[in-house]
Amino acid sequence: MRFLRETKSLIYIACLLPLFIFYLDKIIVRWMKYSYKYMEMHRLFKYIDPYVDIVGNGLTLILFAFILFLFGKYVNNRFYAAGRSLFAGLITAGMVVQILKHLIGRARPRLTHDPVFIGPSFQSSYDSFPSGHTVMVFCLAYILSKHFPKYKIIFYLFAVTVGFDRIGDISHFPSDVLAGMVIGLLVAKILSEKIIPLKVPASQ
Repeated sequence: MRFLRETKSLIYIACLLPLFIFYLDKIIVRWMKYSYKYMEMHRLFKYIDPYVDIVGNGLTLILFAFILFLFGKYVNNRFYAAGRSLFAGLITAGMVVQILKHLIGRARPRLTHDPVFIGPSFQSSYDSFPSGHTVMVFCLAYILSKHFPKYKIIFYLFAVTVGFDRIGDISHFPSDVLAGMVIGLLVAKILSEKIIPLKVPASQ
């Protein structure tokens, strides 16, 4: 029960997913395709998109976590627990999101505005739900925020930017990103609090 109380905001967001999937997704994606491209914000996201794709990629983040782990183990022990938790969290989140993507088989918005789910599939155009980038960056933001709370805003701002970029790039529907956020935070919370308890340095 305590876990449910602590995650009630995520549960509320998850309850909004059907509204997005069957109604708002189509409206937002159509607007993104035909109106958003004329706005200044579109130019900004188009400029940063190549960098976001690389920095927010799951393999990049896992490599970063591994380097942080090694740095903590051999150079500065302050980063050891953060690197360990982050590496375990990202590996777990990556496996969860890949399983869900290929089980659900949702068509990407580049193919259709409508909610098309074909079920189990390994086709690259039918792996939209949930957004893998978003799962990974919100998992990262949660874990690093627990270890380095002074930089919490930076971590979550990075995660939100990646999420918006995935929508702006027409790679994902808004519901894909919302689901990715919920899954990333839940995986990080369960793993760090129930399986691998966080060991936050006393100075933090």
